[in-house]
Amino acid sequence: MPVYMNGLMLGLSLIMALGPQNIFLIRQGAQRKHVLLAAVTCFLCDAVLVTGSVAGLHEILELHPALGVWMARIGAVFLFYYGSRAIKQALFSSSSVDMDEVISVSRKQIILMALGFSLLNPHAIIDSLLLIGGNSSRFPGHEQAFLLGVMTSSLLWFSLLTTTTYCFANLLTRRRVWGCIEFFSGVLMIYLSAKLICAMGC
Repeated sequence: MPVYMNGLMLGLSLIMALGPQNIFLIRQGAQRKHVLLAAVTCFLCDAVLVTGSVAGLHEILELHPALGVWMARIGAVFLFYYGSRAIKQALFSSSSVDMDEVISVSRKQIILMALGFSLLNPHAIIDSLLLIGGNSSRFPGHEQAFLLGVMTSSLLWFSLLTTTTYCFANLLTRRRVWGCIEFFSGVLMIYLSAKLICAMGC
């Protein structure tokens, strides 16, 4: 149980930070479109990353730092694109929520977006492959309990986040509130993109 709780607490401390993946789930919950699909896809992505990390994949980034650089570049472009798009919608949208766009988003697009925000987010990669992988080595013989704790944190947080935003969708999708969400989420994604570029020295 102590090992499980260590994994749970570490996972919650990492996943609760506001980032691209959480912003994506907030948007889907508020729009009430494919919420379960988005949450499940994000959870499965986290499960794959965490499982791979505990299995030793974090050592790959340590041995091949160039791989991390390319992942950061791709992630920076991805975040900049969606950040710019969010700001544009916040400034020029004529309604609280662009329902035409929401309706046109298919399940396939939701899955691809969830994959992007989960796997092309260098901060998530660092959290999963380095921090979680490194901490799991502190519990030899009990890695599965640690892994279960971390995965539980993802399940709990994604469920809470999407359920809360779904329940308060009527408030969140008011024109002024939704515009603020779009604008500040866009600013945050562009900031993270710029931070990645600066960190690479590009």
